Formats: sequence, structure tokens, C-alpha cells
Amino acid sequence: MNHAKVQEKVGDIMGGKVLDLPEIRLFHEAKNLGLAEGEEERKKLADENEKLAHEKEKLANKNEKLSNEIELLRKELERLKNSNNS
Repeated sequence: MNHAKVQEKVGDIMGGKVLDLPEIRLFHEAKNLGLAEGEEERKKLADENEKLAHEKEKLANKNEKLSNEIELLRKELERLKNSNNS
């Protein structure tokens, strides 16, 4: 239910006087509180996501370095095998 329309209709019926109904006021206060809490949680999750993305990037770089090192060791091993077979 759209509270603005309800207030408008009530205002029309009462001759233009719009009531500040406690239920509607409480609804808006709770809604604003919920939105603020949701935004705080969103920011916290965004920060955590950023940290995880950074950690993922670091791990990817480390993985690439280790892959390169493994490849160099394989080549060295192959070279040593070939030199022993000769």
C-alpha cells in the first residue's frame, strides 16, 4: 500500500488536512532505519569483497610465479636427463 496515496486520500476526505498517522510515521522511521542498516551492511560487504579481490589477485600472481618456476625446473630436469643420456 502506498502511504503517500493513503495520506492524500485521507486529506481529500478531511478537506485537505493531511494526518500524520502514528502507524505511517512509525513505518517511515522503521523503513529509514532498515535502509540505513542495509547500506551499512552493503558497505561492509563491499569492503570485504574488495579485500578478497585483492587477495585473489595476489594468489594469481603467486600461482603464475610458481608455474613459471615449475616450467624452468622441468626444462632444467629435461636438460640434465639429456646430458646424462649422452
